[in-house]
Amino acid sequence: MKKQSKKREPIYAIVDLETTGTSVKHGDRIIQIGCVLVQAGQIINQFETKINPRTKIPHSIEQLTGITNSDVHDAPWFDDVADTLESLLSDTIFVAHNVNFDFPFLNAELERAGHQSLAIPAIDTVTLAQILLPTAKSFRLRDLSSYLAIEHDQPHSAASDAEATAVLLIDLLKKVHQLPTLTLASLVKMKLQLPKQTADVFSQELEKRRHHPQNLSADLYVSNGLVLHKSRPLATPMAHDKNAYPATKKAKEKLFGDQLEFRATQSKMMNSIYNHYAHDAEKPMIIEAGTGVGKTLGYLLPMVYQAYPDRQIVVSTATNLQLQQIEQKTMPQLNAMLPFEVASVVVKGNDHYLDLAKFAHSLSIVEDSKLVQLLKARILVWLLQTTSGDMDELNLNAQQSPYFTEIRHHGLRTLSRDNPFIKDDFLMRRNRQLQHATVVITNHAYLAAHAAEFGHDALRPYLVVDEAQHLSDSILKKARQTVDFQRLTTAAHVLEGLVKEGSERNLIDVFAHLPLGIYNVELLQGDLQQLDQAFLDFQGALYRSFMLNAAGEDDQIIEQVVDNDRLYALLDASGPVMMNLEQSLASVQLHFSALDHLFASRSDSWLTSDRYLMSQFATQLAALNGADEVLHEFVSALDQHDEAAVFWLTVQQSHERSTMKLSGGLLNASHYLSEQVYPFFQPALFVGATLFTSKRSNYLYQQLDLNRDNVKVKHFKSPFNYQQNSRLLIAKDAPMPADADNGDYIRYLSQTIYRLANETQCQTMVLFNSLVTVEQVYSQLRSTDLFNQRDILAQGITGNREKLLKQFATGENSVLLGAASFWEGIDLPNSQLQLLIITRLPFDSPQEILNRAQSSLLKSKGINPFYHLELPKATMRMRQGIGRLLRTPDDYGVAVVLDPRLSDRRYGKTILNALPEMMPVVAAATANVIEETKKFLKNHERSTQRQ
Repeated sequence: MKKQSKKREPIYAIVDLETTGTSVKHGDRIIQIGCVLVQAGQIINQFETKINPRTKIPHSIEQLTGITNSDVHDAPWFDDVADTLESLLSDTIFVAHNVNFDFPFLNAELERAGHQSLAIPAIDTVTLAQILLPTAKSFRLRDLSSYLAIEHDQPHSAASDAEATAVLLIDLLKKVHQLPTLTLASLVKMKLQLPKQTADVFSQELEKRRHHPQNLSADLYVSNGLVLHKSRPLATPMAHDKNAYPATKKAKEKLFGDQLEFRATQSKMMNSIYNHYAHDAEKPMIIEAGTGVGKTLGYLLPMVYQAYPDRQIVVSTATNLQLQQIEQKTMPQLNAMLPFEVASVVVKGNDHYLDLAKFAHSLSIVEDSKLVQLLKARILVWLLQTTSGDMDELNLNAQQSPYFTEIRHHGLRTLSRDNPFIKDDFLMRRNRQLQHATVVITNHAYLAAHAAEFGHDALRPYLVVDEAQHLSDSILKKARQTVDFQRLTTAAHVLEGLVKEGSERNLIDVFAHLPLGIYNVELLQGDLQQLDQAFLDFQGALYRSFMLNAAGEDDQIIEQVVDNDRLYALLDASGPVMMNLEQSLASVQLHFSALDHLFASRSDSWLTSDRYLMSQFATQLAALNGADEVLHEFVSALDQHDEAAVFWLTVQQSHERSTMKLSGGLLNASHYLSEQVYPFFQPALFVGATLFTSKRSNYLYQQLDLNRDNVKVKHFKSPFNYQQNSRLLIAKDAPMPADADNGDYIRYLSQTIYRLANETQCQTMVLFNSLVTVEQVYSQLRSTDLFNQRDILAQGITGNREKLLKQFATGENSVLLGAASFWEGIDLPNSQLQLLIITRLPFDSPQEILNRAQSSLLKSKGINPFYHLELPKATMRMRQGIGRLLRTPDDYGVAVVLDPRLSDRRYGKTILNALPEMMPVVAAATANVIEETKKFLKNHERSTQRQ
């Protein structure tokens, strides 16, 4: 019998092109080709050549690729290498990072040179990476190379990019081979619409499994058709010597080992915290620890020694990013040092977590949307990795798809006993971990809403509030809510469609065989018509009461503060408007509950599509009930805190339609913290890098609802050498921001930013107070040659905050224009930021509704709003902005302020006094500021090169 020949392993041709532009049709040409051949997981051949495009290379492309016109002057024409390329690529699988660009571009060039286009399969590594690396933060080749530790020395060089993509492909194909067979089958069943033949990677691997079955990895298990990662084993606290805290330098160095370098200031901070809670735990404590002190480990280590094993420590921080860093970086580092193991758990709101039953149900629905297909595929692979089910791990903007609202968890109360995933549920897992954890990590908003749940034990937990300056704001943001009438009208119309005869699929069809069911569906039809009218009547009443005299042009957004007494009267439950709304909504709820009960009693007799329709109805009805709850909260706020509550209407009118929103909430926390949060914990520890605005100011104490005389306060200065490594330069001849509406002001900003960026050529961040000014300056810079030299990023124009930060952090010569959210919470160490330009002092706009209302409230109490609110907030933000500049001991940089008020107003001196005291400050004419900036950066660059 003749021996069957073994099938040859496919050859993958990984190709990258550098081109003069993005369109062959418009005359753009290839200037470099890189190709790497991969077979059986090994690179077997490489090819690279520059190409003479027979046209001039734009300056921006020279800047991006490093390829100049002189570099390609003697290079071959594309026609000269077309035969070689055709021979090299035939009988291979074409691979590119964004195959829909490289493959058509190359084929168009081949056709132009008189050759046939390549009729070979093609694969896209971007899409493959999105599915197989679901927790990666970015899928640019440069970022993936960093994420996977792939050597990639010359981004935007075709040879280097092709080699990096080849290594990436090898890694991705390994991951495909490691996928469980059941997950592979789910991916194939989805009929993914991916670029070219990318989806075949999964179907071909599944075909191989038929001949070569694969055992499931020991850390995975199957539940109801999903492959899930086993939860982490629970660590139970064990008794240890309570006197083992390492108080001395020698003891700390022994404990730290090679995990942490001893820092004198951090050590003092640790000892100060430990001694306070060991001997004087009746008082809360405030620690202001400057950048570089190492505050997170600085508070965690002493608190763990104080708490373990008897008590829990609840650590609350401002953002989910900081929360993630504590869990993923700080806790592992801490456990590597400690002589005992400390279990930790992250706790967030329910809607951060995946509901497995809802996700499994969504897989049964045939999906037309390519985006939703891709999201489902990513989640399938992510389930093989996650033990928490926290969808923030996916680094996605949950607003980008309504799909997320379908699969989010709505809390343990929504779990029914017949839920097939009850034992696997991520919230159930989290609660089990919570019982055994020493460190509980949460955010300020969750802390404010659930403090009593943390402190239910007889042994009250310790509380650490990190980034404490944001605690009050988090409570107020949560207390401020909006009723969006456009959203409610849409929900009501969706519900009407679900019970309307003649719709493609509706509840009439579902309950057709049940007379009681049909009866309730018919009742719902009338209920929903009444509810729709009730919402219209409510909007009309609001408009007549508050907006009749508010003139505005089409598409203009009008905001109008409403009178609290009149709103209270309108929201009176016994009044005709609210009574009609409440009765209509209650009637819908009653008749749907009857349907739901009927549905649940026959749980085995329904199709998947039937369950989906009931789920759709429940989701939309929940939105309407949620709006009703918000209206009740508005009434409660008016009842209890009338003078501290503010409400406003937002209306946008156009020819097609008008939209209305009713927003409102509290202006101050009004003792919420001292009454609803602090009593459930030991006296709290408050920590932050920038907490105080001046030695005399009461601002922080008021924000944290603390008695100044009953708080222990410690300041630990940043160890960084601000005198040597930084400068603060103020343009004393800059125009006053009061002239912001004047075209000369925008021209000044644009010209000065251009000159600074043009003269320095370093990573530059420009901070603004308004997105409108960002847009105006960006527009003027667009007409300069700066765009040919630098990568210009602008918030709201070239991307959102997350996208821009990713690009800026990996850039080498970028200019980032950003507003409010860029002033803090950004870590740009080493050479990621060397020039910080602050266009104006960061005072809040006095025209914003909340600011006007807060000022009015303070004035009514005889308090000067400028010195007690506006100046402290601006000072705090200024400290945070300047804090972006030096992030490591070796960092250096210049902060330029284009606002003369910092040097010539008395309150400017107050702000300066709050900045790092050793930071040299110079006020000079703009021309001198530019020269000083250039000189300082050049001198430090030379100094760094010599080292």
